[in-house]
Amino acid sequence: MLIMEDSDPESPDASADGLLDEYNGVHSNQQDKKMHLIGHRGASESAPENTMEAMKLAFQQGARGIEFDIQVSKDGQVFLLHDNTLLRTASKKCPDKLQADGMSQEAYVQLLGQDVSTLDYDAFIKHVDVGSWKGSCFSGARASLMTEVMAAIPAGSYALCEIKGGDLAAAEAVTRLVRDQGWGADVLSFIGFDLSVMAETKRLLTEYGLAAMRVFIVKDVNSEEEAFQVIAQAQTNSLDGIDFQADLAIVTETVVAASRAAGLQIGVWVWDELPDSDTASTVDGFVELGIDFFTSNMPEPVHQLAFFSKVAEATQCWLEAQSTCEAVARTEVCVEA
Repeated sequence: MLIMEDSDPESPDASADGLLDEYNGVHSNQQDKKMHLIGHRGASESAPENTMEAMKLAFQQGARGIEFDIQVSKDGQVFLLHDNTLLRTASKKCPDKLQADGMSQEAYVQLLGQDVSTLDYDAFIKHVDVGSWKGSCFSGARASLMTEVMAAIPAGSYALCEIKGGDLAAAEAVTRLVRDQGWGADVLSFIGFDLSVMAETKRLLTEYGLAAMRVFIVKDVNSEEEAFQVIAQAQTNSLDGIDFQADLAIVTETVVAASRAAGLQIGVWVWDELPDSDTASTVDGFVELGIDFFTSNMPEPVHQLAFFSKVAEATQCWLEAQSTCEAVARTEVCVEA
């Protein structure tokens, strides 16, 4: 299979349409024959998790999709954040805008530890620096709205949106947003650890005429037998797939076959408790098993695998096509001195 072998974006014959055709050619081939690489909270190895910077970098590094977590603010905005507070990823310095509005440093730090469902996005959350913890060159990163991130996804790519355990309010808010925005099953799927929340998400999507939108149950399992139980639960609750930890000792050929027999898609995700999970050799192992997607923090040995490098090249071509082939600024990896 030849992919982008003769591509030269700067040649006289390279048009925006041609570049887009090449991009779609890569992804149509990948969809048929290749496991998809998904950026876990974006390219979180190199950029601050769940920020626009991390999402864009993931695509530039060859991801077919991105994964992000959502929260819902007091004023009803769906935005990207893993934790239910800003404390872990936020700068502890009160932003100039909030200081100018009369907020003290003490009050600011106190709000960082408050559940984000009690905070306004427009009045507070969107002003908080959630990038500088990863490097000073990311100090401009903010908690993006889900609508902003979805608008930045290249053609042919998609997102996995994680709904946190027990958060039925978020499931209700985000499925309404999906309906109102008109997003389709080709650009968005849902994942989550809470079976009841994911079942309700599927029910709501079906109610809104979006039954084709995929919903996955995420689990870390200790054995093949536990994996089979999760497959049965997913099937019983009319879900579309399962997403296990990237452990080749548990997610075996037998488990993959069982998921296929149940009519389910299957993906895996990396975990700090499995230090070998986010490695090129593990990726290769799951490619051989023929799973649907591998969610990675995008460390260099993974995103530089030959096929993903070709996808990255095609993605850049698409970005250039959207700018009539002018140079498109890449998200730079921030390295602190």
